[in-house]
Amino acid sequence: MNLLILGAGGLGCELLKNATMMVARKEIQLKKITIIDMDTIELTNLNRQFMFNDNDIGKYKAQVAAKYVDEKFTGVVKVEPLVTDLTTLSRDFYEQYQLIISGLDAIEPRRYINQMCIQIAQLSQFGNIIPLIDGGVESLKGHVKLIIPGVTACWECSISTLPNQDVMGSDGGNVPLCTIATNPRSLEHVIEFVYIKAMEGGLAKDWDQDATVVNQLLSQCQDRANEYNIDKDKLTISYMLGVMKKIIPNVSTANAMIAAQCCLELYKIYNDLIDFDSNPHNFLMINGNQGQFHYSFTYERDPQCPVCSVLF
Repeated sequence: MNLLILGAGGLGCELLKNATMMVARKEIQLKKITIIDMDTIELTNLNRQFMFNDNDIGKYKAQVAAKYVDEKFTGVVKVEPLVTDLTTLSRDFYEQYQLIISGLDAIEPRRYINQMCIQIAQLSQFGNIIPLIDGGVESLKGHVKLIIPGVTACWECSISTLPNQDVMGSDGGNVPLCTIATNPRSLEHVIEFVYIKAMEGGLAKDWDQDATVVNQLLSQCQDRANEYNIDKDKLTISYMLGVMKKIIPNVSTANAMIAAQCCLELYKIYNDLIDFDSNPHNFLMINGNQGQFHYSFTYERDPQCPVCSVLF
């Protein structure tokens, strides 16, 4: 079996470590693990990505993670790093994998890989079904979705379960945590980077009450937006403050729990232990904000889903 892991961040590193240890313990057999990530390592990553250290700052995450496994688990499994945008890869590339686990933190790449798995199943007339396990973490909360094209709901079917992505929305949408140090793709990424750097520099607790500090932060956001050719028409003090006050922290313990559940699904698929007749659950939610809450249930397919309805 060839395994594809999407993302080499806090969750992706845990997924890679778990999968490698499962091979070492002979719980599964993998010919190759490919890990994709186009970002580089930033100082702020080090609190939750244990495969990296200070000497790795500025290097590509996927390459460092693969090297870590090669050095610590010599000869256990081949790990192939890929530094690229996964949405630029063709169907032929994805067809070489028998299972995909996503540790992504952005919506559009998830939608792309979901659509790709559905397309592969459709064009092969169900001759090639690639299960997709989607893990997501937000602060002390997380989810695991098991997606088997033609059997379960696809990722698009459950898109309504996501938090509102409009940062300035009236219902208080959150900014998703993503790697924004070297490849910012939106104004929100720019603001988040400036805020994190300011926090590292000892930003006072009441910084938002100091007009001088606020204006300095705004100027830094403008400079960074210019550097990366990002449209800053919306960049005002009120917009910047709205983003900075809604940044979601990433917690290593939540990454570990979600990665463990994702790899449990990997184990069950590999060993043919999934029985949807006796246990049709395909969606797991974890909430550690108050104690520890786990809840699994069946998320039904959406008959009007614009992606997977083509299969039925």
